[in-house]
Amino acid sequence: MMKKYTIYIGILLSLVSLSCEKHIMGIQYDDNPEDNFEAFWSEFDQMYGLFRVKAVDWGAVYEQYRPMVNGQTTDEELYAVFVEMLSLLDDGHIILLPVGTDLPMYRGGPAGRIDTTRDFNLELLKAFYLPESRETDFAIVYGWLEDGIGYMYFNNFADGERAFEKEMEPVLEYFRDAKGLVIDIRGDGGGEDIAGKTVASYFTVERRLYMTTSIKNGPGPDDFTTPEQWFIEPKGGRFGQPVVLLTHRQTISARETFALAMRTSPQVTTVGDTTAGAFSNLLLRELPNGWGYSMSIGEWRAADGSSYEGIGLPPDEVVQNDRADYLSGKDEALERAIELLR
Repeated sequence: MMKKYTIYIGILLSLVSLSCEKHIMGIQYDDNPEDNFEAFWSEFDQMYGLFRVKAVDWGAVYEQYRPMVNGQTTDEELYAVFVEMLSLLDDGHIILLPVGTDLPMYRGGPAGRIDTTRDFNLELLKAFYLPESRETDFAIVYGWLEDGIGYMYFNNFADGERAFEKEMEPVLEYFRDAKGLVIDIRGDGGGEDIAGKTVASYFTVERRLYMTTSIKNGPGPDDFTTPEQWFIEPKGGRFGQPVVLLTHRQTISARETFALAMRTSPQVTTVGDTTAGAFSNLLLRELPNGWGYSMSIGEWRAADGSSYEGIGLPPDEVVQNDRADYLSGKDEALERAIELLR
């Protein structure tokens, strides 16, 4: 399932309907405040995949918030109730889009609280550190830093395997004589987990388990699919020199599962800040009133069974960029990466 925000916000907008009633989970709901609440709570109750991980009692949430909604509840009041409920989940894959109102889009987790431009901007980085950058047709910005160190930035992790299998080998051949390589996955947006798996496979000499995934597939709290194991496996044209992976608080979704894969390789060191903590795939839904929303649908875990949902992956070395320094041309995280690779 696609996880890139710029794509699924558009899909949420496309869910707007002229109908004033909807069939959700086999139940007909009308467009009134009480039915909108029931539809909203019920869909999360049956399809949301992270109640166990986040230790949230959704039944208790119903008991607390249902009395706040009645036939006279306004859009503003209903929105406030939904936002309070969703805030308990602190999930970066949750968006609530109150279509047809002047109310703002709600986005959960750190992604909804942090300005991505505060500590990273690719155009500034290119201007100060990468004046002769190149770009592939699909997703990679790359070039030489100082001291024979290569740099790769991924605009997205969409389109699965095909595009990356086409682009990775020529780029890594370009860096064949590099002393080391910086891979930068700071910035917003997710994509497809299979894309990150494909890229990470160019940085391993052996088959490595890095993740398991299971999806909510029934109404009961423990109704999940059998966990699927994810491995990286050596690919031709692999890069064998040291690698520094740069992350920050907006490294999210498929970027995070890529980080999970990369950190299993001994040649990789992570530098920067803890990632956003939103790993699971998501589902797009619509309420009877036309409001769109998304929810996480499963448990994405590291190879050792740990869940980093709502927590994020900590780097090996924490380096948090200062906004003023960054705007003046100093990227502390990148400079530390260069220092480690010299």
